[in-house]
Amino acid sequence: LALTGQRLKTLQQLIDQTIKLNNCYHNKIRSNKKADSTPSTLKNEDSLKYKKKFPVKPFTPSALTLAPKSRKPTKIASVLNKEGKLNSEEQARREREGICLYCGGKHELDSCVKRIA
Repeated sequence: LALTGQRLKTLQQLIDQTIKLNNCYHNKIRSNKKADSTPSTLKNEDSLKYKKKFPVKPFTPSALTLAPKSRKPTKIASVLNKEGKLNSEEQARREREGICLYCGGKHELDSCVKRIA
């Protein structure tokens, strides 16, 4: 807008001039694309090489999102309560057997490396 040399007095004049320049810019780009639409032999060769290296695979997001995954409950899930903590039976068993309340390893909770990490 500064290069046009026009002094715009209102916001509406500025908006109108900006739209004109924007349209002119995009028309220029479109006309350049039409002029370049006849690709050279080199461009065609490069395009073919690229397509061979990276073939286009159809993407169907519905195939990814709609396929239900059959989830089996994990071993740990069977000993957790609704809050995600050990249920009372499992906690009592681990205390009785002297195993870690956090990971189930053969050590005390205080020395659990997994808990610290």
